Amino acid sequence: MKYTSYLKSIIAAIIVGLLSVSCTQNNGDIGEWFGEWKLCSIEINNELDRDYNNDVLWKFQNNIIEMVVVNSVGHSHSEHYGTWISDAGMITLNFTHSDDLNTAGNGKYSPPQQTHLPAAIIDLKILKLSSSEIILQYEPSADCNIIYTLRKRG
Repeated sequence: MKYTSYLKSIIAAIIVGLLSVSCTQNNGDIGEWFGEWKLCSIEINNELDRDYNNDVLWKFQNNIIEMVVVNSVGHSHSEHYGTWISDAGMITLNFTHSDDLNTAGNGKYSPPQQTHLPAAIIDLKILKLSSSEIILQYEPSADCNIIYTLRKRG
């Protein structure tokens, strides 16, 4: 009798574990975008941005983008949230959201400063999208071109 109860507990634990890992793609498969990407480089007008410290991660799930700035010195981080959609060779990032503590496009609803992205709705051209690398192009003005190279983590 004890053995049967023990076996039922083990089976229940396995089922709960399987259900919890099956929910990692909240609201469906978003293809190549899903997961955590390290922003490896930023090029501004074909020059490497030497001020960028390789400290930003981009995370895509459902229609949410989270950009995380990792501070390796204090083992801390800051989180920045927006939404995104992708269509016809473009990705549109929206950093105009708000809540009771943050006005639209401020605080956690603004992109990290080192990305050079504004707290706005931004269109970036997709130059490359694969399971291991994303290359995006942002043109904030006629005389400025910014290229972001991201590589899949994990």
